[in-house]
Amino acid sequence: MTSLINKLLILVLFSTTLAAEKIEYIMDGKYKMLSSKHLINDVEYKKDDVYQILVEIPTGSRQKWEVGHKSGDIEWEFKNGKPREVKFLGYPGNYGFIPQTLSGDGDALDIIVLSESANRGDILKVKVIGMLKLMDKGEHDNKVIAVADDGTFKKINTLKEMLLKRPNVISIVRAWFEGYKDPGKMVFIGYENRKKTIKHIEDSHINWTKHKF
Repeated sequence: MTSLINKLLILVLFSTTLAAEKIEYIMDGKYKMLSSKHLINDVEYKKDDVYQILVEIPTGSRQKWEVGHKSGDIEWEFKNGKPREVKFLGYPGNYGFIPQTLSGDGDALDIIVLSESANRGDILKVKVIGMLKLMDKGEHDNKVIAVADDGTFKKINTLKEMLLKRPNVISIVRAWFEGYKDPGKMVFIGYENRKKTIKHIEDSHINWTKHKF
């Protein structure tokens, strides 16, 4: 019996909640979190007029996890046959995507929340303040920037405010994204204000409704 059990895949059930919403996960081995919902298509991009993020990589982590387009589950990305870790400092915020969006590169919109570390798979309600405009090997790879309503920067409403009141914060985020890949791959183009960033999110949501995964 023991040997048979050892051959079975061990599944661990846990969940994360947001208000009335509950998402359950099952750990499928070490490299996959099976979800009770399709994390891109079945999680609202906005709730009570507040944007939401699905956390793939918590603040401080270097493990490169991402949600699969087809499965909707969270998987540890593999590179050269090994689970991928960023060869740099840990992420400077909770990194993930805005559900029910589709950007020009075919992925959901990337977003980083400048807040204390959350759990992988958590859904966070956030306040969008602007966007970091980047090019990755010649293609747009923009990063929406947000803060948590109950966090250190809860009184910051726009990217301009952050740049004026806490300029080093954005400098750190920009330097991190420019430096976490090989030199020259990520190129900073500029910043986008809150109003245009929100329009970008809404346009990406419309694009998702037309071309769901």
